Amino acid sequence: MRLVTLFTCSVCLLGVAPISGRAQPAANAASKPPPSDQTRQLQTCREGLLDPLIRADDRRRWAQLLLSYDSSEANAIIVELLRLSDRPEVQAGVCVSLIERSRVAPQRLHQSFVEPLIELLEAESEELRALAAQALAEYSSGDVQKRLAELAKGAEAPMSKRLAAINALAPSTHRREVVGQLVDLMSLDDREINAQAAAALEPLAPQLAGRPAQDWTSWWQEKSKLSEDAWLAEQLQIYRDRSRRVTVELQAIRNESERQESVITVRIREFQRELLRSINPEQRDAKLVEWIDDPLPAVKLAAIGIISSRITDEGRRPEKELLAALIRLLRHDALSIRRESLLILQNLNDAAVVDGVLARLAEEKDSSLRQSLLQALGKLASVNAIPALNREIASLDCSPDCAREAALALGQIAVKPEAADALGSAVVILVNRYRLTPQDHGHLRAALLTAMASIGDPSFTHEFASAIESDDAMILPAALRGLRAVGDLSKLPRLRTLTAHAEPRVRIEAIEAISQLGNEDADLEVLLARLGLAAEPNESVREAAWRGFRQLTSKRSLPERIRAADRLREMPDLSIKYLEELAAALATNGNHTAELDTVRDRLAATLAEANKHTEATVYLRALYESRLARGDDAARAIGLRWLESSLRNSNPQSASEVIIRLAEASDAAPVKGEIVRIVAQYLETITDAERGRKLVSELRSVPSDLLGDEWTRLVLQFAAQFEAKDRPPTPTSAP
Repeated sequence: MRLVTLFTCSVCLLGVAPISGRAQPAANAASKPPPSDQTRQLQTCREGLLDPLIRADDRRRWAQLLLSYDSSEANAIIVELLRLSDRPEVQAGVCVSLIERSRVAPQRLHQSFVEPLIELLEAESEELRALAAQALAEYSSGDVQKRLAELAKGAEAPMSKRLAAINALAPSTHRREVVGQLVDLMSLDDREINAQAAAALEPLAPQLAGRPAQDWTSWWQEKSKLSEDAWLAEQLQIYRDRSRRVTVELQAIRNESERQESVITVRIREFQRELLRSINPEQRDAKLVEWIDDPLPAVKLAAIGIISSRITDEGRRPEKELLAALIRLLRHDALSIRRESLLILQNLNDAAVVDGVLARLAEEKDSSLRQSLLQALGKLASVNAIPALNREIASLDCSPDCAREAALALGQIAVKPEAADALGSAVVILVNRYRLTPQDHGHLRAALLTAMASIGDPSFTHEFASAIESDDAMILPAALRGLRAVGDLSKLPRLRTLTAHAEPRVRIEAIEAISQLGNEDADLEVLLARLGLAAEPNESVREAAWRGFRQLTSKRSLPERIRAADRLREMPDLSIKYLEELAAALATNGNHTAELDTVRDRLAATLAEANKHTEATVYLRALYESRLARGDDAARAIGLRWLESSLRNSNPQSASEVIIRLAEASDAAPVKGEIVRIVAQYLETITDAERGRKLVSELRSVPSDLLGDEWTRLVLQFAAQFEAKDRPPTPTSAP
């Protein structure tokens, strides 16, 4: 029956008379003029509404169609249907349609509907009374509201009708006359009416909830004195507060929905994993594709989770049909599915992925996902993305956040050598967008400067030089990188100042710029100032200053590089590290023997001063062998220093080896005498008997004929001395 009725209406709307199974009496046809097309269509709508077998949704559609005819005939049918007390479902359908239609076409709230709707306020069904009240609330006419207020006051009307009338007034409390009518109702001696009126007024003054009627009256006396503008301002604030509360509630509902969806997805994923294990490995990708194409979002999300786990745990990246299925998800209606699929795809360096992300970017309306798509293009680093990124940056209609992500992505791609030819158009676009970006959009300006720095075109020099004069820590790092990229030396004084900036990121970038561009003593001095813990608490800044110091000194002549170690005298650890690196570099060259000896000499002395004798012996030995091979008289003094450090290091055995090496290399009695003197002098300082015994034991391995009788006596003397230190005292006899 419902299908027949719908078909009949469609035919009528096309201007064709409906086909009837019964012929009309001839007398009627002769005596009455044929009905117009609109009359037939309205009657069809009426019949559809009255169809007892029709669903509620279809009845509502018939009512909407009927209301679309703004004519006296249509209004008469609506009045008739509203008064069909034996068909409450028809009355409800018309009321619902009136409420919906009034919001897009307020003129359809004809005055003739008011009385039937007021009559419905005393319907037996509470739902029907509520719908009638909502429909009446849509009328903006003060006459309707006045009528409702009188109805609520009238003690002769049923209580249910009076309360429904108040409900019809409640949505209009933004109008002062309605507020006055509700306050008047609170003065009646009727608790139900008072309570209903108070509930309608409560959103205007929540602080008066539960208070007596006189408090509301006093409140209204004050509010009624407000100017129209002041009253509207208060109403606007009330609606703003309501909007915020609704937004919070809506977000809570969304969060709960997402939580439940997540729980369901996890459970489905567990079932899917178990099923996947039972499938032949060659068929698993096909099963994942099947799940990805499943209409249920939870099944899709679970499949995405399995693919992500396979990448993380097994290193198995999706390929072929599975990759194509993931890319298809970028077109899905659900934002969560598009986002989750993108999280996987953005790490897959594949041309098909780039094409899919670019296609999605052209259609995506959600701002947060657009940002994620632009970030993905930066990670994928494909040159093919440059035109799309240029369009995003150039468009003033796109959000600043999206333009920022596009600029950052462009900067990531620009560092690739193959991108150079495709970046020509980006130069003008970046400059224009930067100049049009307000000063307070620091994040976007910084991103644009970052992209410019990655491209490094000389035409950006003016922008970098201007930005460097700012004190904004947000844009300074990018501007500093830009100056490095274009090699502009004109701002070196400003760069030195920025090494003391409050923000560590700025200090690091300033130091790195000076390291690349500087070459003067002043540049070395500002870097030295950031090396000490007392002056620079940030470890990353100190590391940058250390790298910069070495980079600057590497530009200088070899004698200057050696003298630069003197600047580190107050920082022994850094001085040692610097000299060690310099010594290693010179040792691989082979053409700077004298300079290498100088560096080794300084390094050994610095290590010995720092009580690092084990390390010092390494350089003293190399220095000794080098000088001895050249027949240098200084070899003797260096050899004795080597002996002193070997005596003090942690390995006593090395001392005997040094003594043998020195004694064998020289037949001169003074040298051997110095060896005995140095050893004796050191043995005198030992307070640890155990260390003394170990050292003497090693010294006995030195052949006595190398150093003569004096050496033999020395070893025996201190052997007896260290043994006596640990010997318990001899007990004395009693007198």
